[in-house]
Amino acid sequence: MPRVTFLHPEGKSGEVPDNVTLLEAAELLGFPLKHECGGNASCSTCRVEVIMGGDHLSEIDFDEQDLLDREALTEPYHRLGCQARVLGDVIVQVPEQKWGATEWADQQRSQVW
Repeated sequence: MPRVTFLHPEGKSGEVPDNVTLLEAAELLGFPLKHECGGNASCSTCRVEVIMGGDHLSEIDFDEQDLLDREALTEPYHRLGCQARVLGDVIVQVPEQKWGATEWADQQRSQVW
């Protein structure tokens, strides 16, 4: 089974079945990857940045590419968690700015100030 790692202060890592989406992998691992549209490729809240293993994800289809283009996320490392299927080991970064205030971020700010 492939290993998926979500890099984030609240991130998770673990083995998941072949051919699940990154969103499904997050749910299986207990990682709360946001997905406001319910995983239908009509928003970009489940967007991740592929750090390693991009060749172990399914090809980008038209709907995913169209949404990424509309959001000006044209670099090849951007993927939608609801669309990218896991075919092997992969490490993805979950951008913190789209998470808003989290308990971890609040703790970090309080330590700095």
